[in-house]
Amino acid sequence: MNGEYIHSEWSVGPALVAGPRFNLEMARRQAAALHQSKRRASIAGFTLIELLVVVALMASLAAGIGLALRQPGESVSLQSAQSTFCSLLGAARGRAALSQQNARCAIAADPADSGTYLCFLRVVTQDPANPANWLAEDNGVWLPAGTYVVPPAPASVPGNPAWPASRRSTALPSSAQSMTLNGVADVPCYYVQFTPRGTTGGGYLLLTVGHVTTGSVGPALTLDDPDNVRGVLLRSSGALTLINNAEALGP
Repeated sequence: MNGEYIHSEWSVGPALVAGPRFNLEMARRQAAALHQSKRRASIAGFTLIELLVVVALMASLAAGIGLALRQPGESVSLQSAQSTFCSLLGAARGRAALSQQNARCAIAADPADSGTYLCFLRVVTQDPANPANWLAEDNGVWLPAGTYVVPPAPASVPGNPAWPASRRSTALPSSAQSMTLNGVADVPCYYVQFTPRGTTGGGYLLLTVGHVTTGSVGPALTLDDPDNVRGVLLRSSGALTLINNAEALGP
């Protein structure tokens, strides 16, 4: 009797013990399977988000490249014009110091001459023997094709009535001046003048992109976009600060 009881206890005992272990193992497997399923879903969701982000970045990059490629020549030409202008301003300042005479960076301002109007510059020095005469010691420099100096009153230039006041060259005289150049009188020009000490009036000198059209009254210059400008801020000391975008000029 006791033996049967003991045998019965040992035969039932393992079953009683194995049942909870089996249930625990099943629960662990189910939990692991659920975790794995959630992990796969999480990975799949994260991959989808990544894909959407990459697509958005690629779209933005493509748009930026398209914008850059749309007018590649304009950006390069304006940058080159800015560099040329800065070099001529520096040359005029240096010429004034070396000669101990006033010197100018003169800008052609005859609207009838579309080949030079606001795009041809030269450094000239005041003639010590005749202060009313200005001496050009070089042949001058043309800005890159399609780039022009923004005049102090662009609205007076045909084709530019709505040009904003904040996008004009305030360092230039308010209107074109007549200058005697190498003995030739009444040469129309704008200019920036430097004293022998290197000082000047100061203000903005801006460049932009434009095009010349011809009509019944002659050639007319149209400045294309007041938000597409480069240039310099000229300090009264003669120092230059580059202006690389219109935002620096205000609205």
